[in-house]
Formats: sequence, structure tokens, C-alpha cells
Amino acid sequence: MTGYELIMKVQQKMQDPKFAKKFNSAIAELNNIQGLQQEVMRIAQIQDEKKKEKAIDKLPDRAKKTVKELLKMIND
Repeated sequence: MTGYELIMKVQQKMQDPKFAKKFNSAIAELNNIQGLQQEVMRIAQIQDEKKKEKAIDKLPDRAKKTVKELLKMIND
């Protein structure tokens, strides 16, 4: 998925108020960790699941759960 496709997918899902609330909450949490936002965008674009998991494993512990939740929300 390209960055553009990811943005379009998130924009479409943001029409759902429940999704928007959870997504915005998760983003706010991630924004508290410097430099993490760009890394999450990079991870979201990885197609290979093993490579994606490996990239997530390199994240700080407090970010792993949030990133996994975000990716799950986007891909559902």
C-alpha cells in the first residue's frame, strides 16, 4: 500500500465516529513519542508481514501495542 492509498483508506474510515475516536486517541498517544509518527507510516506501507512484525518489534515497548492496534484498525 502506498502512502497515498493509506491516507485515502484512513480518510474513508474516519467517516465512522467510533473509528475516528479510537484512531485519534491512538495518534495522540503516538505523537508523545518523538519521531515515531514517520516510522509508523513506513511500517504501515510494508507489504511483507514478517518484515512488518520485525519493524514493529524494533519500536519502543510503549509504542508496540498502539501501533499494532492502529494497523489492525486500518486493515479491518
